[in-house]
Amino acid sequence: MQNKVIFKNLSHILIHLFLIANSSFLIYAQSHISTQSHSGAVSNVAYLENSDGSVFSAGNDGFLIKWTEDGIGEHYQISDLPIKMIARSPNGNEIAVYESDGASLNRVSVWNWKNFTRKFAFRFTDSLTSLAYSAKGTYIICGTASVSGAFFLNSSNGSVIRNKIKGNTGVVNYVQTSDTENSVVMYSPKGILSYYNLKNGEKKESFNTEYDLSQFCMFNNSRFGAGIRENELLVVLAIGNTIGRFPINQSANPVLIGSNSSKDLYYIVNENRQFKVFKVANDRNKAVIAPEIQRTFSGLKTGESVVCANLADEEIYAGTNFGNVYKFDYAKAERVDVLQALTDKMYDKIYDVAAVGEDFYFLTPNSIFRSSYDNANVDRKASNSGYTNIISYGENIILWSKDSKKAVVMIELSSGRITQLFAPVGTVQVLKLYGNSLIDVESNSSVNMIDIQSFKKKQLYQGTSIQDAILFNETDLYIAKSSGSSPNVPLIYVNVNTQETVPLSMKGNVAYSLSFDPNQNSSEFYGITIYTNAQTKKLTTSIFAYKPQTKAYRYLSSITDEDSEAFASLYGNVLFTNIGKSQVRSYNLSTRRDLLYRRSASMPIKTVKTQSKMVVLNRDGSISWYNPSLNTVLADWYLTTDGSWFKF
Repeated sequence: MQNKVIFKNLSHILIHLFLIANSSFLIYAQSHISTQSHSGAVSNVAYLENSDGSVFSAGNDGFLIKWTEDGIGEHYQISDLPIKMIARSPNGNEIAVYESDGASLNRVSVWNWKNFTRKFAFRFTDSLTSLAYSAKGTYIICGTASVSGAFFLNSSNGSVIRNKIKGNTGVVNYVQTSDTENSVVMYSPKGILSYYNLKNGEKKESFNTEYDLSQFCMFNNSRFGAGIRENELLVVLAIGNTIGRFPINQSANPVLIGSNSSKDLYYIVNENRQFKVFKVANDRNKAVIAPEIQRTFSGLKTGESVVCANLADEEIYAGTNFGNVYKFDYAKAERVDVLQALTDKMYDKIYDVAAVGEDFYFLTPNSIFRSSYDNANVDRKASNSGYTNIISYGENIILWSKDSKKAVVMIELSSGRITQLFAPVGTVQVLKLYGNSLIDVESNSSVNMIDIQSFKKKQLYQGTSIQDAILFNETDLYIAKSSGSSPNVPLIYVNVNTQETVPLSMKGNVAYSLSFDPNQNSSEFYGITIYTNAQTKKLTTSIFAYKPQTKAYRYLSSITDEDSEAFASLYGNVLFTNIGKSQVRSYNLSTRRDLLYRRSASMPIKTVKTQSKMVVLNRDGSISWYNPSLNTVLADWYLTTDGSWFKF
């Protein structure tokens, strides 16, 4: 195993505490070298001709993995969203990525893989239908599901190049430039192949061809195109004529593999726990020969199938719906080969972390483990019967599941005794400890208090669009909510004795992640709000501090973006946050010291701190250890499937 660490100087721009830039940014980061699989389906694989022979895979887990020819992967998470498409720059160092939540967020970002910096990002209002670099890397061409169709971005700075093509292209799902970048060909699902002059933006030619072809690709130096429609594989000439119609079973999830460098077309057909590779051979550059089987591979797991693939010289890299990546040659062989994936599920995912003294409890799908940085023994304390979240309570552990009606229980670790504390009526969104009570937000509509000793449950507030709540003292309840519901503010005050409800004059579309430390006699509490900036008209995410005594709030940090999953956690007089998604930073409220922590390969989602150590739980289920006063990563730990720590 190797460990690649990138060191960069980062300048801080302060807004009260700090400002996190959202456009391009430098990051302290390190990748992980391993054969770990993607945690979700592989969405794309990309090869670059005349490069170092490496292949990138992208997944729904937001990870990019660079696979070298020796079968080892360099892992780095660039998004908390599924990656839908990737394209490699001809310069060999940069990669364009299309991330989407499947709804309103559609973003193309460009990353430099050598130093893990994001060069720029561009948001589209519509989903993308294609993504490609021009042959020399001058442009990034983005096909969109809009009337406007293709957008040309300047690959050096991400700016839109206006009128590169005169008029709108409409929806196109394949784009490729000539080697000189003087012309471009586009396929429209309306059944049109269009050729444009990129020097003057004029359309040179357009040819009618087969309509509504999925997985459209070109091969044989762009002489042929191919796609699938209604259980047929159709092959067309570059001038539109259909030269081949072959039956193909769409229920077998066929995957087309076309490349300009290949004179032939290949495709994969999935069967039960195996797949077959077929070739459609070029016939004298004028026609094609009916598909011929090349290879049959077994070794897939039950329910696993190939979902994407790409040619890499004499080999094919393929990704599956289970997150695995396979590498194989496509030379004809009259046998069934058992294929071993490059990837493997090496690690057990850590769902949640809690601290007790200087030790930490780690919740995995099946167990609760106790461990520490100084004593790396993995001490299994109890089993986990399907819970996703953990809270420490003295020497006991409270288990609950987010977005579930599963009963909340407490485990006495000394005896193993399990006690049910309460059965939620609605799904639990938030559960927090307040003294000997739990504050519970259910179904975004009620806030409850549960006495841990007596099991008594009391409803403190009922409303709509509730995101979070804190009991600041015995009577003062503060509720974060969406401002789209009545009252039309993101923060309200409730007196739990009199039920008096007061809307608080803080602007914002929504507030969430409320935090304070009841042991510090704090005069403020903290949270996160998203609002539309009056000057830029863009969504802005800010950390705020609210002082109940004066009913005043102030912003501590801001990013020009929507970060609905950011957290703010207060430990003593130090506030921790991952606003901006990529890194954890802290701010000491007493000394005003701002500290940015180097991140690991995966994005941080939670911090848990003791007196001497801090653990960051990462999105991929790993943990990163820190001395809270230093920004360097002490170590990154993964819990292996056999219950031991693997350390980077």
